[in-house]
Amino acid sequence: MGVPGGFVSYDDAQSVQEEHRGRMLAWKALTEAQRRDARCPRPLLISFECTPTFTLGRRQDDLTPAQAAHLQQPLVVRGRSGGASERLVPVVRKTNRGGLTTYHGPGQLVLWPVVDMHSPLYARYGVASYAGHLEATTQRLLATRFGVGASTVRDEPGVWVDAAGDRPRKMAALGVHHRRYVTALGLALNVDLPVEGSEETNPWARFVPCGLEGKAVTSVAAEAGGRLEAAWDAGELAAEWARLFEEGMLDEAKRTFDGLRR
Repeated sequence: MGVPGGFVSYDDAQSVQEEHRGRMLAWKALTEAQRRDARCPRPLLISFECTPTFTLGRRQDDLTPAQAAHLQQPLVVRGRSGGASERLVPVVRKTNRGGLTTYHGPGQLVLWPVVDMHSPLYARYGVASYAGHLEATTQRLLATRFGVGASTVRDEPGVWVDAAGDRPRKMAALGVHHRRYVTALGLALNVDLPVEGSEETNPWARFVPCGLEGKAVTSVAAEAGGRLEAAWDAGELAAEWARLFEEGMLDEAKRTFDGLRR
């Protein structure tokens, strides 16, 4: 899936996701007798840093040629640990999630769990409770790893800093799609990428993120200061998020089991 610089194209990541989701859906389509002889596909977390990509929601109107050209102007992406910057041309992709335009790119950790929300391996999730679990996992990661307090905002999915203050700032965007309770897409955490400045370097300046007028976008680097290592490791951070995600699922299963025993 890799491309120069260690980044991954949105299309390649989506192909891996759909391949695994297809295996899960195929297993769910088997009869009960057939399932006994077929191994149930395990949950999978796809994590990556994306090449510059603007994504649109499924119900969003297509962009005009002028709007698309504006988003696809070359973007200066700074290198890691003082490395040389690059000028990369973003792509625009229509997705099957809800919501409006958002951005994926270098310096952002994308986390796409592919799980069956009705699997017998853990407690059942509904659409809202699964989204809440994604948000809660990210809040725990930010608090334990970086000392950043974050919260959620009613009717505005994602993870926020200073949500009730004068300047709420979105640190992680959330967008999920379900097919027969098998998930796709997930969450994107802004770790270390420009969230201020001109459109040449700051992708958020080219559009209203998720249609949220009057609210800002932020990153771990902007909020945590020196608590973010200059050479942060995407794989290590994703592994820690995965551990918290699984831990939360097991805790929920235990609570459900204890409740049934009472």
